[in-house]
Amino acid sequence: MAPEIHMTGPMCLIENTNGELVANPEALKILSAITQPVVVVAIVGLYRTGKSYLMNKLAGKNKGWSTVARSQLTTVLTSWAQAILSPQPPE
Repeated sequence: MAPEIHMTGPMCLIENTNGELVANPEALKILSAITQPVVVVAIVGLYRTGKSYLMNKLAGKNKGWSTVARSQLTTVLTSWAQAILSPQPPE
């Protein structure tokens, strides 16, 4: 049985710290524990153009990304991630 992935919402994967891009060890640990196939979705765009709305729709949620967007996504040079496990057919 695959290990449980505990990522309840978006978390910063890479951030700009004193001019250097630094990976978040907690996010890397969670993402490296995923053993099933992964699909990566990247969305970029100007402020208030629907990025959070689209990510929430893809995640099947009504909130989550919008909270991050208002508080922290406006920071320059950051990358955010959220692991959402898809149901797998029985073997």
